[in-house]
This record gives sequence, C-alpha cells and structure tokens, in this order.
Amino acid sequence: MKSRKSSAVLIFVGLLLLVVFAVGYIGTKNPDAFRSQHRYDYTLEQFLWFCHQFWIPAGIIGFPLFLISLIVSLARESAERKKDQSY
Repeated sequence: MKSRKSSAVLIFVGLLLLVVFAVGYIGTKNPDAFRSQHRYDYTLEQFLWFCHQFWIPAGIIGFPLFLISLIVSLARESAERKKDQSY
C-alpha cells in the first residue's frame, strides 16, 4: 500500500514540474500570454516569475520523473493483476 502512495506522490510532483515547465516555456516565448491588460495580479506575476526562472530545470527533472513514476506504477499494477489472477 505504501508503494502506491509513493508512486502517486511522485507522479503528482512530476506533473507539477511539467506545469511549471509549460507555463515558463509559454511565458518565455510570449510574455503577455497570461497577463491581463485591465488588471494587475501580484500572485500571478510572482508565479510567472518563478516559472520563468525555473522552467528549464523543471522540464529536465519533471519529464523523466513523471515518465519513470508512471511506468513503475503501471508495471506494479500489472504485476499485482497477474498475481491476483493466478490464485
């Protein structure tokens, strides 16, 4: 049971890093993509700044973390199914 929780957490962290990567990449290519002309949102500006600063490391860590965690989770689930069917 603990391995399922740890896999879910790693998948979630990988997805979160992929979101940071995507927002940072889009913000780098088009700086006004997430900004509104008629209002200023300090929280959004800080999040965009963070994503802009760390989008490359987030992508480097996020893609493999997500893919490896997903593959390991699917392999464990497949092994459990085969084990349950053999009984």
